[in-house]
Amino acid sequence: MQSRMLMGGVVLALLAGCSLPASLVPGEPNVSKYSEKPPKDLAACVLPAWQKEISGTTQTSISNGYRITAPSIITADEILDIVKSKDGSRASLYQGPPWAKSGALRQAVRDCI
Repeated sequence: MQSRMLMGGVVLALLAGCSLPASLVPGEPNVSKYSEKPPKDLAACVLPAWQKEISGTTQTSISNGYRITAPSIITADEILDIVKSKDGSRASLYQGPPWAKSGALRQAVRDCI
């Protein structure tokens, strides 16, 4: 009985360790692309497409641009940072582990760029 409780605790701890708060963006993006569109226009294209896939998707202002966050119950949130670049914007997509990545969200970014 005690070993079952210990195992359950370990599983919960591992699951908790997989989830990152939306304010923490992991090191390197999974995808980083340049667009000639200004950040506002690129965000206006991506946000509705992401909301269609994941209804809880939100957009917030960050320095020089926007952050679009699609919440995940199981792993880290999927985050797209869109910041002003020389003649347009730079879109950096941060996704969770390979088995949890959303191909639809990645495709929406590519379609909008």
